[in-house]
Amino acid sequence: MKKHKLISILAIAALSLTAFAGCGKKAPPPSSAVIVTTQATVPTTEPLAPVINRGDDETEPTYQTNDTEEETTAATTTTEEETTTTEEPTPTPTPKPKPTSTPAPTPSVKLATHVKDEANVIKDDAALEAKLVEFEKATKIIPVVYTVKTNLTGDDFRTYTKNIYKNNFKDQNHFLIVYRVAKNGGGWSWTTSIGSKAYSKLRSAGIHSTYSNDLSKALSGNKDRGKGFISFFDKAQKKITGKE
Repeated sequence: MKKHKLISILAIAALSLTAFAGCGKKAPPPSSAVIVTTQATVPTTEPLAPVINRGDDETEPTYQTNDTEEETTAATTTTEEETTTTEEPTPTPTPKPKPTSTPAPTPSVKLATHVKDEANVIKDDAALEAKLVEFEKATKIIPVVYTVKTNLTGDDFRTYTKNIYKNNFKDQNHFLIVYRVAKNGGGWSWTTSIGSKAYSKLRSAGIHSTYSNDLSKALSGNKDRGKGFISFFDKAQKKITGKE
């Protein structure tokens, strides 16, 4: 009898320990996937600011370039020798550093009309000339489009355009666009040189910061560059005169 009672007590104790051990265990957490989203940002390139001609009596803006000037240092070694002469050694001349870039040539082109198509990219010069004459009468800004084949790029091309303005126009009312086609047939680009008075009118119309993109779109959307220029000046005229 006592043996059966002891077995019962041991069995109850074992069940209690099992239950207690089970209570101490934590349930495993539910599995969950953490999704991390990333957004790639594409850097935007702002168009270059136009060259604003302000006359000879004012300081023209300067533009930062990516060209780095290499510093040339001459390494010298000094050796001490016993000598009986009192003559001082002749100093070695320091070599002059070589120029880092070739300066842009001064253009001698003469612009007598609103259109000069040396690159032969405008199919109807007369139609573009008529539009630019109309633009001038409506806005008092004198537009000039000059196309040329040249391999000049970057600041050299900008300097080239600025010199064309200086060599042709003494006033501050011109809006000069130089459109270039690479001589080797690889692509095209353009830059502007704008008189200060003409630029003030663009600013008053609120298109001084947008005309660059507008012109690029107009030229990219028309294989006939003449039609691209006409489209650009037509829209610009409406904005300047308030007749949109």
